[in-house]
Order: sequence, then structure tokens, then C-alpha cells
Amino acid sequence: MVVNTKDMNRHNNWEQLLGYANEDLAQYGWKVKIWDYDGEGYYICTINKDDGYEEVYAENFFEDELADLVNEVWHYVKSEKC
Repeated sequence: MVVNTKDMNRHNNWEQLLGYANEDLAQYGWKVKIWDYDGEGYYICTINKDDGYEEVYAENFFEDELADLVNEVWHYVKSEKC
């Protein structure tokens, strides 16, 4: 799946982009999760496999950095895990 992020407001649509990534990765049994783990606006990103495997990919990201993070982790999982 190719997503043209030029047409997206990347700051506000990182969740939509994450949805596209997870839709693509689901066929391989992978999922990316991103959440505000401390309630202070610092986000963590994990990579999860259907078998229960979990890997922390990144920590302490701000919301305005998340679209780039989603693209990065999506590429990483596709190239290194699938």
C-alpha cells in the first residue's frame, strides 16, 4: 500500500497513517502501537506480533513527530520483520 502523505495534515493525521500501516502489516501478523504512556504528551511506540512478542521501538516522542515515526517504524517492520 502506498500512501501519499503530501496531501495529509501529518500532525493531525498520524492516527490515520498508523491505521494504514497496521492494515498493511496485519497480513504479516504485526501491529504498531503508539500511545501517551505517562499522560504528559510523551509517546511510546511498540511493535507487536500476533504470538505475543513485543518490542519497544521508540520512546519520548512528541505528537508533532508521530507521523514521521509511523513512516519510519512501518518501513522498519516491512524491511526487517516481514
